[in-house]
Amino acid sequence: MHHTIKGRDPLSLPHQLEAASRALSAGQTPLAVHVCRRWEDLEGFRGSWDDLLAQNHNASIFMTPEWLGSWWRAYGKDRAFLGLVFVDGDRRVAGIAPLFLEHKSFFTFRLQNLRMVGAGSGDSDALDFIVKPGAGEMVAKTLVAWLEKETSWDTCWLETLAPDSATGRELLTVLDHQGWPHWTASTAHFFVDLPPTWEAYLQDLAPEFRPLLTRYPKRLQGRYRMRVCRCECANELAPSLKALFTLHQMRWMQRGEPGAFSSPERRDFYLRMAEAFLRRGWLEFWLLALDDETVAVQFCFRYRDTVYLLQEGFNPKYAAEKVGYALRAQVLKEMIAAGAKRYDFLGGDDRYKLSFGARQDTYFDLQFAGDRPLGRACLAQQRQARQSKRWIKSHLPPSVLALLQRRAA
Repeated sequence: MHHTIKGRDPLSLPHQLEAASRALSAGQTPLAVHVCRRWEDLEGFRGSWDDLLAQNHNASIFMTPEWLGSWWRAYGKDRAFLGLVFVDGDRRVAGIAPLFLEHKSFFTFRLQNLRMVGAGSGDSDALDFIVKPGAGEMVAKTLVAWLEKETSWDTCWLETLAPDSATGRELLTVLDHQGWPHWTASTAHFFVDLPPTWEAYLQDLAPEFRPLLTRYPKRLQGRYRMRVCRCECANELAPSLKALFTLHQMRWMQRGEPGAFSSPERRDFYLRMAEAFLRRGWLEFWLLALDDETVAVQFCFRYRDTVYLLQEGFNPKYAAEKVGYALRAQVLKEMIAAGAKRYDFLGGDDRYKLSFGARQDTYFDLQFAGDRPLGRACLAQQRQARQSKRWIKSHLPPSVLALLQRRAA
C-alpha cells in the first residue's frame, strides 16, 4: 500500500515540489524532496510512514513515529527541525528522513551539524531513514544532490545505523563517488536469540550461571512475599516511572554521580514514549516487589518479535538477593512464552550480557562533510582526535585509562 499525495488535500505538496516532480519526469533528479520545517508537518505523512515500516521487516522501534515524535517533543527545544520526504515520479513516498540541525562550536566558528531525530541524548539505537525496499540507492543519491545545494549545514552525522542499513551502504558509495570526506566508526550491540521454550533457553546457558535465573528467584519466594507485575494501564504509568527513576538513580547517587534521570528532558521523554507505546500494546514495563516494596524494574518494549531492554534499576539494599537477575529471568520467561524471538540489550560494550547467551553485533556511525571548508576542517580535526584516542587506548595502562574516564565523567 502506498500513500499517494493528491491535488489539494491536507497532504498536498507545495509548488516547489510540483516543479521537482516535473523535473523528475524529465530525468533531471532521482526523486523529489519535500522539506518539513515542523514535526507536525511531517506527521501529515503518517500513513506513508506506517506503510514504509510495514514493508521493512528489519525496521526497529526507534524508526517509528511514536518513538521519534516523543523524543522530538522532549528534546527538540532550541533545535531546528528538518524532515525530508522523498517522493517518486508517481508522487508516492519512497523515503522519510527525520533530521534536525544543531549548533556546534568549532574553535571560533559556529558550525551546523545535521543529525537524525533521536540522536545525541543517549536513548536511541538502530536509527535510520525510513525507506521503501529497493529505494535506498535513489534516496542516497537524492539526499546528496539536495545537500549539495543546501547551505544550512556543515557536517552530517548518522548514528547507530544497522550493519545492513540500505541508507548507510548506499550513502558510502555515493559519498565516495562525490568525493566528499567521510569516516565510519562502530559500536558494540548485544542481543539474545530466544529459543521456543524457557527450558531450551536455560540449557544454552553456562551451568555456573544458570542458578542466578532459577535458584535465586525461588529463594526470594521463600523469604518474601514476591510479586512480579507488568504496567498495563495508563494510571499505573506515573507511579511505575517514578519507581524506575528512583531505583535507577540510587546506584548513581552512591557513586556521587547525577545519573541518567536527573535530566528533566529524559523523564519527559520516557513519559511521552511510554504513553504512546502503551496505546500501541508495545510497552513491556515490569516491576518486582518484595513485601509490597518495589525493589527492581525493567523498562522494555516489544516491536514485532523483538523485545528491547532500554533501562532498568534495583534497590542496592537487595543486591545480595540478586533481584535484578530474578526480574530479568521472569521477563525472559514471559517473552519466550509470548513468542518473542529476540531479547535486545541494545548498545554498549557490557560483557555481562554474554552470560545471558547474548551474541555481539555492531552499529556503525557515518559522518561526512560536503564542499564547505568549515565542515571539511571539522571532519579532519575529529578524525585526528579519534586516531589519538585509539593510540591512547592501545598504549596507556588500564589503571590510567580508568582514571581518565572517571575524570571525564
